[in-house]
Amino acid sequence: MTDKMTDSMGPARQLGDQSQGVSQTVLHAIDEFLEDGLLVFDVNAERVGSVKASRIAAGYLLVGSGALDHRDLYIPFRLIRSIDPQGIVLSEPKDVLVVHYVKPPAIHTIVQHRFIPGLHRDTLPQAYEVRVVQSGYDGGPTVVDSIELSSITERLSVGLAVYDANGLRLGDITQYDVSCGLLTVEKGIFNPRIVLVPFSAIKTIDCDALSVSLTLTRAALLQDQATLHTNS
Repeated sequence: MTDKMTDSMGPARQLGDQSQGVSQTVLHAIDEFLEDGLLVFDVNAERVGSVKASRIAAGYLLVGSGALDHRDLYIPFRLIRSIDPQGIVLSEPKDVLVVHYVKPPAIHTIVQHRFIPGLHRDTLPQAYEVRVVQSGYDGGPTVVDSIELSSITERLSVGLAVYDANGLRLGDITQYDVSCGLLTVEKGIFNPRIVLVPFSAIKTIDCDALSVSLTLTRAALLQDQATLHTNS
């Protein structure tokens, strides 16, 4: 789920500062042995599945398994007890994993106000939209990325084509809300499909090509919105 909120969570940490919840021994083993396809076992040595992908910065494994009704699991690194070329051993049993880790970690969008040096030795306020996820290392908030809002709003305009992280065209911008930090993207004429895109998902704005590229896939955006509607 992607939420929009003010910076009430306190200062989120930058990536790389969040590894206190995982021992240095395990961290070194992750760095050396983690790769796609590595087998994953629970605390009782029962096979859970195999690694489909990993996100080192956020600290999560994506584990796929046909034995769990073909559901993927999103396993935080803090559950890794050991890792070697033969596989990964977790600290929880399989039934606990299925209950608590079938959904991707929630990403929240916050607005932070920072001060930058001015021209006359003063400081100027700037607003940044920051995406924060619960760290897979120790459970604390971790910054995924941030973007300076004024640099976006100066270049946005209705009609720009929007492409997801895979280069798939989502549609065109029909409106954008600076206060909420959202683009409304529509595709189709008679039955338009609408996708809401947070400013923090913008990777580049190409004014010459009249296009916007995103850091998220269409599937990820739709999943976020479905979760948001379910919980609202």
